[in-house]
Amino acid sequence: MKYLRNTLLMTLIAALIMPSPSVLAVANAGAEAASGGDISQTTETPANDILPSSPNSAATAPSSQPEPNPADEQPTAKPVAQPNPPAAEPAHPISQPAPITDEALEKTAPLLISKVSPDKKYIELYNPTDSNVKLAGWKIEHYKADVKTGGKEFKNEVILANDFLVISNDPTLTKAVKFDKVPNMIQGEGSVVLSRSDGSTADVVGWGEAKKFLGAPVAGGVKTIWRCFAGKLIVDSKNNLADFSSNKTADDQEVAPYARPHCKTPESPKPLNKCEGLKLNEVASHVDEPFIELVNVSDKAITTAGCKLETSSNNSQEVLGDIELKSGELWAVKVKHTKLKLPKMKGKVYVLDEAGAEIDATEYDKMPKGASWSLLDGEWVQTFAVTEGAANVLKEYADCQAGYMRNESGKCLKIPTPPTVSDVLAPCPAGQYRHPETRRCRKIEAAKTVTPCKEGYYRSEETGRCRSIASAAAKTLKPCPDGQFRNPATGRCKKIAAADDILKDCPEGFERNPTTRRCRKIKTASIPVVGSATAGVQRVAGATWGWWVFGGVGLLAVGYGAWQWRWELSQLIRRLRR
Repeated sequence: MKYLRNTLLMTLIAALIMPSPSVLAVANAGAEAASGGDISQTTETPANDILPSSPNSAATAPSSQPEPNPADEQPTAKPVAQPNPPAAEPAHPISQPAPITDEALEKTAPLLISKVSPDKKYIELYNPTDSNVKLAGWKIEHYKADVKTGGKEFKNEVILANDFLVISNDPTLTKAVKFDKVPNMIQGEGSVVLSRSDGSTADVVGWGEAKKFLGAPVAGGVKTIWRCFAGKLIVDSKNNLADFSSNKTADDQEVAPYARPHCKTPESPKPLNKCEGLKLNEVASHVDEPFIELVNVSDKAITTAGCKLETSSNNSQEVLGDIELKSGELWAVKVKHTKLKLPKMKGKVYVLDEAGAEIDATEYDKMPKGASWSLLDGEWVQTFAVTEGAANVLKEYADCQAGYMRNESGKCLKIPTPPTVSDVLAPCPAGQYRHPETRRCRKIEAAKTVTPCKEGYYRSEETGRCRSIASAAAKTLKPCPDGQFRNPATGRCKKIAAADDILKDCPEGFERNPTTRRCRKIKTASIPVVGSATAGVQRVAGATWGWWVFGGVGLLAVGYGAWQWRWELSQLIRRLRR
């Protein structure tokens, strides 16, 4: 590594100190000039840089002259010094064409697609610069949707300054360059892409439902589309729809290749409709046929031409037709006849002028079935009176179903029906009456009279029944014997307490329970257990067993270590013996 690092360092120092070969060559040339030696004169004229002077010859060169064979081309030789070279004269003198001064122009030239003819099957390019441009490596391609159908990859073709180059396989166009593959161009749709040699896009034009275009595509169904010239300048605003004209927009006019059609003087634009006075009046979103109602709130008639409606659902706009609304006149726009999508429950509706500026808007939320969002006295409210084409009316509740009516609290109640002939009840039989609640016949209860009890019985005030006097007398409580009294709680006789009833003392070792007042044995304290010699012996034996286990394990560990290091131990013992 040390030698490698020194070698790399020495190589780097040598490269920095020694001059480059180009510097040495310049130094040698200067030395020869100073010494008075002859300087060789070399002239390099690449064949590709010799351009014809006339536009016709420049345009026809790619098709009339065969392309050079790479095998026939010799590599460019380095200039060799010759003493006093003779002056060479050209065999066929040609005029000097407009040179290409900037090689970068070949990669960044702003060439344009000036004409495309799906009918005549040709594509025309235009060079708006003041320099000729080599098209080596450039491509022109035609696409149908995203599929390439044909085109041309240029090799040594040149487009002259401020001139055209047509690509076509039509034999009548003698100056045209032929396609490598004839594109399948149709009038309905398509796109043409011009690419530079570095792969960047120089220009794109699309028509119909094309996938590739600038700005907006040209309308489809065209025979030829072209750019017009404003004076000597070709129109290019990077918007195909604005830059290109067609046979549909020019009264079926046809433009030939290499022509410079002039742009028409644009007409003064009409002022945009500001839609002043056009306001929203009612939005019926949750009905069978949704609509948006507009009203003219101004004091004069207005027109809706160019005015737009927009909803928050799909952000699509509906351009209104040219309808004249008088002052205060209403106009209901049916949603099903537009491309709008009006949400049923929650959404927002906008009114825009022709320029797209918002002039009115309203937002609704939680819209029930059968209700509309209406403007009443300058305030948006929910109403169940859907008034299409009429003045808005506030209706707080929806209609009840048939046979029901709404009460003061807003609930629907069934409408009571008057009694019919079948509902008239037949009269009750004799001795019965109709109950007002159950509407059933009930027997008329006669007034009850109390029959006196028979002899030997009496009527109880509690039960109202007759009871036997004899049985009642038999059940009379007898008086308690002498020395007893009747307990009012139990109704039983109880002995009257006497001096003999004093409780005797409990015998020794007993005590009287204050609850039961009976004698119970006195509980004695537990006698503590006296430690015995046997327990101590057990503990000592357990401790001794643990030491035996520890000693055994230690002995095993020492034996295993002696076995693993037996050779080292043997060497140590030999040394100690010596």
